[in-house]
Amino acid sequence: MRMPFTEFILSGDVKFIVTYVIFSAVAFYHFFKKVQARKNSESLDAVQKHNKKITVAGGWILTLSGFSLLLGLMHSFYFIGKAGGVAPHLIFQGVSNALITLVFGMVLFMVSRLLKGVYNVQPQKTVA
Repeated sequence: MRMPFTEFILSGDVKFIVTYVIFSAVAFYHFFKKVQARKNSESLDAVQKHNKKITVAGGWILTLSGFSLLLGLMHSFYFIGKAGGVAPHLIFQGVSNALITLVFGMVLFMVSRLLKGVYNVQPQKTVA
């Protein structure tokens, strides 16, 4: 049995999901600017500048992923303590929800790393 994608996204902490989407949009924006800079034969400095921006956006996604995991686990353990005992369904549901934003953030971090690695080499100009 699989969890539907919309339920997967909405079960995570929505404020982290929105933040991930914003940083991913920044990474994609700079990826497309990097592709344009490469097509226009701009300097390697322009490509490196856009790579740096993609790296920063990916770094924030990764950092927020770890932070969301910690907050989710704290939230889960708080409610387990409030319940007065350890019920397996509380533990499993809480940890499951805490891991959703971590997994989504890690996927977006890997995508940003791929965006950074593509189109880095300047095309060689042939001399006739």
